Amino acid sequence: MPDVFISYSVKDEHLAQFVRTHLFNEGLNVFIASINILPGYRWESQIFKALRNSEWVFFLASRNALNSPNVEKEIIEAVKINKKLVPIMWDVEPSELPDWISAFQGLNLKGASYDGIATQITNLTHHVKEEKINGRFVGLVAIAVLFGLISILSD
Repeated sequence: MPDVFISYSVKDEHLAQFVRTHLFNEGLNVFIASINILPGYRWESQIFKALRNSEWVFFLASRNALNSPNVEKEIIEAVKINKKLVPIMWDVEPSELPDWISAFQGLNLKGASYDGIATQITNLTHHVKEEKINGRFVGLVAIAVLFGLISILSD
């Protein structure tokens, strides 16, 4: 199950690969269509399955992505199913995002070097990992409480 789903235009493949590699090297499970969809599979069903199964969606918001009907479908679905959505703007200004996307706090990387992008992605990665660990802890506590209740009720 992916921790992060990267939504991007195929015209921005180079940046998507860069972000994916960086996230993967930081220990996250990342879905990117060009790597994760095997030949012979229907790409749309695989994309939406991965989108539903991920906790986070990193939207590589570029001029290309804002003009892509496929990216728009992914982002609309992400919003509809309440994913944690991070617009990562690198060749657009926040004011250029549609209103329904600009409601999400994003990263403005316009004009950043690849080193600057890597630093910002590392910071974001730490946040995702921290939430992942906290979520597991809450889940373990809930399971412990449930087993405790079952034990008390069965006595």
